[in-house]
Amino acid sequence: MKKTRFIALALIVAVALMGAGYAAWTDSIEINTTVNTGQLDVHFVDEAILVLDDYVTGDVGYAQDGSGDNDWDIANVTFSNMYPGAVAKVTLKIANNSTIPVKMNRIQDTRDGDWTHFNQIGASLRFFDKDGTPLEFDNTTTYANPWEPAHLVNTELPVGGYATLSFTFTANDSVQENKTYTFRPEAVFKQFNK
Repeated sequence: MKKTRFIALALIVAVALMGAGYAAWTDSIEINTTVNTGQLDVHFVDEAILVLDDYVTGDVGYAQDGSGDNDWDIANVTFSNMYPGAVAKVTLKIANNSTIPVKMNRIQDTRDGDWTHFNQIGASLRFFDKDGTPLEFDNTTTYANPWEPAHLVNTELPVGGYATLSFTFTANDSVQENKTYTFRPEAVFKQFNK
């Protein structure tokens, strides 16, 4: 009987202590977090400059790439009436409307037809800040050769900045008659920290 009283008393004390534990106050908080990511938005601006020798004609047409961003992501450059020794130069403007700085990863081109009738295609690249001030490349000039990836490694195109990409085409003595040449440069950009 003594044991039963002792066990009963122990149970009463245990239940009483448990009740005290349940009577302690509690509170909780909820943390809601929103993360907004940036946007990479580099595209051509319809401000091309064509410098053509006499009798040479040229045009720059822009197109969208189908991504739905309504930007001019494709530039088609055409030259007609080229003749031996004729020179045609085009300068394309590229805007950085991204929310982060970008770097040019590489430049590549797609040319239709036979371009062996032209001397080496000259190219130059310039970066400008949003106020139009030229930026320096690793070669300590404000010009870079876009065919040389080493020139592009550490130079960033800032938010709101723009680039100019110029190509010079010189026809050699074997240029074909009655031929239109189309050149479509592709400038590939990446985020600044990659």
